[in-house]
Amino acid sequence: MASSIERWHQVQQFLFQEAQLMDERRWDDWLALYTDDSEYWMPYEWGQQSATDHVSLFFEDKTLLRMRIDRLKNDLSPLEWPPARTNRHLSNVQISGDTGDRVTATAYLAFVEYRREEQRWFSSRVTWDLRAHDESFRIAAKRVDLLNCDQESGHLRFAAPM
Repeated sequence: MASSIERWHQVQQFLFQEAQLMDERRWDDWLALYTDDSEYWMPYEWGQQSATDHVSLFFEDKTLLRMRIDRLKNDLSPLEWPPARTNRHLSNVQISGDTGDRVTATAYLAFVEYRREEQRWFSSRVTWDLRAHDESFRIAAKRVDLLNCDQESGHLRFAAPM
């Protein structure tokens, strides 16, 4: 296994690649980063422990993610018309667990979206469960803890994953 600094750099570059693919709306390439049994979760409540014991903003497997992506690619999502321009800014990338074939990573994400003459900012803490794949990784699980998850409105107006 690589040294801890090399491993951290490898993980960071993978996470940067994921963000870039989403900002460039390269949805098929982005979805290819996910394992077939992956889960994407955005809790509705701060500190929420389970996706199944409480309603979530998003709780999707790869099949549901693929359906979301198909809607985005085919202009079938009214929330995404016209398509938003986005920037995802990752910082404070850390590895909290590494068994060689699995890595748990966390980072802070500032998500900026511009559409219809409105710019919106969201902040979140993201946790990835990564599995080693060839010389890189695949995403087995992604949890996005939106800072304002329990806000009355506004955050539900995005159709693209963060």
